[in-house]
Amino acid sequence: MKLLMRSKTKYHINKPGLSAYLQFPVSLLLFGILLLTAEYGIGQPGNRFQEIMDKGAEAGIAEERMEALISRGQNRGLDADELDRLMEAPISIADRGLPYHPLIKKYMEGMAKGVPPGSIQQVLDNMANGLIRSADLVDPWVTRNEVQQMLERETGGREIDAATRRFRNQVLESTSYALQLGLGEETLSGFLDQLTSEQATERSGMNAIASAIRTLPDLPGAHDSPEMGSRLLVRVLNAGFSAHEIQQLPDAFHSAQFRSQLPAENIARGMERQMERGMPPEHILDNVFKGNVGGGPPGFTPPGLGDTEGEGEGEGRGRGPGRDQGGPPDSPPGQ
Repeated sequence: MKLLMRSKTKYHINKPGLSAYLQFPVSLLLFGILLLTAEYGIGQPGNRFQEIMDKGAEAGIAEERMEALISRGQNRGLDADELDRLMEAPISIADRGLPYHPLIKKYMEGMAKGVPPGSIQQVLDNMANGLIRSADLVDPWVTRNEVQQMLERETGGREIDAATRRFRNQVLESTSYALQLGLGEETLSGFLDQLTSEQATERSGMNAIASAIRTLPDLPGAHDSPEMGSRLLVRVLNAGFSAHEIQQLPDAFHSAQFRSQLPAENIARGMERQMERGMPPEHILDNVFKGNVGGGPPGFTPPGLGDTEGEGEGEGRGRGPGRDQGGPPDSPPGQ
């Protein structure tokens, strides 16, 4: 009987101590969850960050992408109102069915570099405005028969809808870039017309045409004489220049101007003459980089290209003739 009573006493003494021991870490865990909930608003009804995420998802931005964007903003210490303003542009663009990925990329770059939110927002707003203006020019153009025939040739008629969407986004981004750099809508509309009317879409592909549109505002002299830039780019497309070669044209022009001291219009005419002689694109590009605008032998300037006879190309002013200013190279650049 005493043994039984002693056993019961021991049981009643130990039970509260074991219960408290087990409950302590659970309470601590619950307290930590409450702290996280209060700080980040996770799971709270009417949470502003969740509202931003829902708006992005409804516009077509993947939930994982929105989570990354919001998390990056929170790590920078932005509140919900600041994030809402920053997300307004990409969400609006996604809702219109326009390519929003460039805006998201720019947002992430700005966050990584510590750019002030106001400056990031201004850039995003400009990009959004450019894409909206571009859609009015590009969407009717992409549906033209010449463009659709180009897409069918390049894809073999397979997944034409996906190819059209991809090409549309490429041209939208390139056109938006040109608009942001100051080219007018009339200039770009005329260039798009030239691409179809002068058979560039028959002799080139999606990437090259998108690169040509993006390159147009970067060509020296294109803002003062957009007709020159448009004419040259149509010619290089018809001559078989690749997207990569077209992207190098602005640097080649700058190099040619430095070496030959000729204006951009003269360099463009020199390139056109090289194309008329059937010179391969890689040789033309190499000649222009070297200041050999006409593509002839060293010291020779075709009529109408130089300011004075014997100057302006081949040798370049103040330079003696050399191997790097001759005619077509022995091998394409880089070989």
